Amino acid sequence: MRTSKLRPGTPDAGAPVCRGPVSPIFFLAIAGPCALTLEVLVVSMVPWAVGAVGLMAGPALVRIAERAVGSPLTAPGLARAVMPAVVSTVTAALCCAGWFRFGTTPIWLAWCWACALGCGLVLTDLRCRRLPFPLVAAFAGGGVIALFGAAVLEERWSQLGFACGAAVVVFALAALVQAWAPNHTGGGDTALYGALALYLGWSGLEGLLWGLLMVSGLTAVVALVVAVCSRRMNSRFPAGPPLLAGALVSMLVA
Repeated sequence: MRTSKLRPGTPDAGAPVCRGPVSPIFFLAIAGPCALTLEVLVVSMVPWAVGAVGLMAGPALVRIAERAVGSPLTAPGLARAVMPAVVSTVTAALCCAGWFRFGTTPIWLAWCWACALGCGLVLTDLRCRRLPFPLVAAFAGGGVIALFGAAVLEERWSQLGFACGAAVVVFALAALVQAWAPNHTGGGDTALYGALALYLGWSGLEGLLWGLLMVSGLTAVVALVVAVCSRRMNSRFPAGPPLLAGALVSMLVA
């Protein structure tokens, strides 16, 4: 066995000697690719995870909608099994579409919440011609929490204040319209207008006006089609689906 003949503290002439402090770039060069790979992996997994949650959310949303209206939305049978699957697919697709538009940001969480609760509201309006206040309140309350988180993380307090103010103003105007023409609009529609203004107001005045124009225009087109098909100008129809569809499209293009 060979033993070193060097005295303690004597450097070996053949060994590399590190003189001076090691630059942080050295460690970044080693750890950088690993950290980057982990970040890319996490970001790439987010839409898949949310999509999986959306696929599992269908039965829960159907049950929440049924509890909100106090009755089953469909009779037992094939429709009872198909409805949760359709809701799950639509929710997952909308959440993934929002990820492509907003990325992994706090506003994306608000989008996902709006899509999930919006699907529940579409169900209740199509099946029961109702927009239950508890469901609309949950739609708006979750949006407030998500937008508050976005304001905290990204320091967008002015946008949050404008969005909340827009919701109050639009709700008041919709309430005046309902009082003036109670036979043409319901309380659920009035509440939903205010809730949608919260989400649309996050994009500022231009986004709010554009969104309200798209919401009202799409609803008017649906009303015209229903009137032509039924040959009655006073035909009633569920206004929740066109209101929600117009608002979501406006959020994507804002």
